[in-house]
Amino acid sequence: MSKPMWEANARAGYASLSWHKPGVAGAPGDWLGQSMAGRADEAAAAIAWARARPDIDGGRIGLWGAGQAGWVLPKVAAKTPVSFVVAVSPAINWLRQGRHHLLAQLRADGASRSRVDAEVAESDATRRLLRRRATFQEYVRARGGDAEGMTAARWGFISRNHRADATEDLRALRGVPVLLVLAGHDLNVDTADTERVHRKVLAGHGALTVEHYPDAAHSLVKRSIERSGTRTTLTALFAPRALFADGFLDGRRRFLRSPGR
Repeated sequence: MSKPMWEANARAGYASLSWHKPGVAGAPGDWLGQSMAGRADEAAAAIAWARARPDIDGGRIGLWGAGQAGWVLPKVAAKTPVSFVVAVSPAINWLRQGRHHLLAQLRADGASRSRVDAEVAESDATRRLLRRRATFQEYVRARGGDAEGMTAARWGFISRNHRADATEDLRALRGVPVLLVLAGHDLNVDTADTERVHRKVLAGHGALTVEHYPDAAHSLVKRSIERSGTRTTLTALFAPRALFADGFLDGRRRFLRSPGR
């Protein structure tokens, strides 16, 4: 799915630098051991590496990120100058996002009222454990010994990051051209909340461009395609550009080609 986006960047005159999370596809380390600040340090180090290359214009380096990158992008911009930011379905507040995702998924599943009440109560119990910095062992005991797929490493990641909120960090993007891309069928992120916060913090302080794609899911893949695993695979193999919502790749190219970029 990344190749069409890299091609769109190339057509706008930009090279793309992407890397695996620690522990993914043979990369050293474990991303579950990271904080959002640690991820920002990692990205800032990558920018420093790129700026040292003779074939890269260090004054035209920007950031692209999606989802959890909402907590990382502004932290990176606070560490090193960037010429633009493209934020795709970025999160604002960890706990609000978690509740939105839970309720959106339950609605999509057509869950009964009793199931909704039970899962919200379970979520609330987990939040209480996080607030008092409970250990993984305490989490397992609270669930009657059934971790249901949770691991000690993942619990540590959640415990370390559940207070994440990008609101104040977004101030670092004032004066930086920002393209905020939002999907119409996003089960993961409350796009209305994301847009509200970005407009509140950034309006009047720089060039904020907001683009809505009503027929897209969280990843900006067309919802009609994402709902079918087979269709997603076949499209990715034979027509990868067709995966994305109509106009998404062109919109990004236009943004990157804008004056001053």
